Amino acid sequence: MHPLAEIINHAEGFVLIGNSSEERFPATSYHAYTTVGKKFYCLDMGGLPSSRGPTQGGKVYHSVAELPADRDDLAVIWVHPHTAVRAVELAHEAGCRRVWFSFQTGHADALKKARELGMRIVENGRCPVYYLEGDKPGACKAHTLVVKVTGTYRRPPQIEAGSGRRELW
Repeated sequence: MHPLAEIINHAEGFVLIGNSSEERFPATSYHAYTTVGKKFYCLDMGGLPSSRGPTQGGKVYHSVAELPADRDDLAVIWVHPHTAVRAVELAHEAGCRRVWFSFQTGHADALKKARELGMRIVENGRCPVYYLEGDKPGACKAHTLVVKVTGTYRRPPQIEAGSGRRELW
């Protein structure tokens, strides 16, 4: 099993951080996690009242204080790179010790901040849904297939900034 598959499939109650005020609410990921029955908590920095996209009306939290106590130590960050430092700070405040920057999210300053806070970066670039077990939505299945065909899926975790983008394929 790929190490990233092991991380996402064993995380129960991880924190998914997005920012709807910057059009970075992770609606497709939210839908994929919901579809396969994955336990997660979505924290939106933009104040969205409930999920949007294919899974409309799902629970969205607006502060760390609102998050349930049974959360995992993994945060999946899905924001614009210039907002990623703040997302890392929120993840740390939530007690997360591991951080996964989904594609088009990681920024050198955010990775640096995570390390300063003692957090372990598990990936900088690939979407966790690629590695999720279960019957994913069609678009996610197709995207995962492309990632597998191109060889990106098999590559080891990317944990540095600027080490070559390999996010979408």
